[in-house]
Amino acid sequence: MPTTEKRLHFIFLTVLADCGAVIASVFFAYYVRFVTGWISSENIPSFLPYVQALMVILPVYLYFFREYGLYSTYRHIRRIEEIFLVSKAVTFSVVILMAVTFFYRGFSYSRIYLVTLWVISGIILTFSRYLMIQWEYRRKIKKRDIKRILLLGSNRNTRQIIQWAKNNPHYGREIVGVLAKDPGLVGKHVEGVPILGISDQCESFIDHLKPNEVILLDTSFTRERITDLVAACEDKFIEFKIGADFYGLLSRNVDVDYISTVPLLGFRPLPLDDIWNRFAKRCFDLLAVSILLLLSFPLWLFVIVLIKLDDGGPIFYSQERMGRDEKVFNLLKFRTMRVDAEKDSGPVWANVKDARRTRIGNFLRRWNLDELPQFLNVLKGEMSLIGPRPERPHFISQFREAIPRYMSRHKVKAGITGWAQVNGYRGNTSIQERIKYDLFYMENWSLLFDIEILLMTLTSRGFKNAY
Repeated sequence: MPTTEKRLHFIFLTVLADCGAVIASVFFAYYVRFVTGWISSENIPSFLPYVQALMVILPVYLYFFREYGLYSTYRHIRRIEEIFLVSKAVTFSVVILMAVTFFYRGFSYSRIYLVTLWVISGIILTFSRYLMIQWEYRRKIKKRDIKRILLLGSNRNTRQIIQWAKNNPHYGREIVGVLAKDPGLVGKHVEGVPILGISDQCESFIDHLKPNEVILLDTSFTRERITDLVAACEDKFIEFKIGADFYGLLSRNVDVDYISTVPLLGFRPLPLDDIWNRFAKRCFDLLAVSILLLLSFPLWLFVIVLIKLDDGGPIFYSQERMGRDEKVFNLLKFRTMRVDAEKDSGPVWANVKDARRTRIGNFLRRWNLDELPQFLNVLKGEMSLIGPRPERPHFISQFREAIPRYMSRHKVKAGITGWAQVNGYRGNTSIQERIKYDLFYMENWSLLFDIEILLMTLTSRGFKNAY
């Protein structure tokens, strides 16, 4: 069975599972609301109108599940994101159903029943979805539903795709081979995947290997050559994709606009360009920081005492950093270096064996305790809990010239921690790779994503590469 047909088959089974979960929720919600006696009720209404309401309830639920992309043919979202989307779809479904009951006069449906349905259907659908996800992952890990991919080009993007496929077998991507531009690379391997031949001979390898998808990562292909390759893949019902990530910086935030009949490629607005999303993020920051300040207060006292006992110098250290819209602010930290550490050297990048540090400074940096005062920057609105790490203007003037799209990270508030940091890109690590993670975060922001990064920061993942 072709891969697309397998995906459609799985989606059909998912729809059936969702329908079964909704029907079970309607029955169970009626039982909890009217039969158990847990919620007081003067009389028990007939069950028939609630069964008949399924003719409206089912389409509404399925509509919102579809609108939230939960029946997409190919999804790369994480499990926690899918569960969050299920919760949103269920919530909107019940809101619409409540609105319908205000206008429908044929029967008076219990509002408490609808609230009960919201809770129960959320639980049952989440559990059902989780089981379907686990079943799908197990099938792919056992290679029962695999998409075979041929990569054209041998470069950094090739290595990243292969690493991703190996590290995420539950997504069902198998790299069957690589074709390189340089004939001298034939017979060698990229991350364990063989380089089978040269990319100029890709049509013959496509005929021989019969992959489900071809990904072009070789930037030397001409427009005419790409057009021929697209036509060849379409003729064989093979999916074709081209890497737009020539600088390792372009993510999926691309949109097509039209002037007259001319298609124009550009970037979509960021989620945090929306005023309501900014408001929600600010509320989350204030709530989370207030809680963290209360919980960390004993740590503040502990660190203050350690710094004073160490050399008796100032407790805090203030340093200029650049935030959203290129606004410069003073970032606060607990002091970890000697007083006037950069008086003679000027701005210098921190490193593992930094001689400028105090004795207690190594300990504070190892456990990120020097970052605690930045909670105050968040309260003042200069920073967010989650976002790209702010950099010093001295270094920004260098990076903006050398790294494409570097300044794009200043479209959102800087953060105490971010997606790049929890993935190990902090300190003296690749700036190019760090920017890729920052841009991915900006283009895929959600409150759930912020919560996930915060939880990763509070675990050992958050201390990776700390010094």
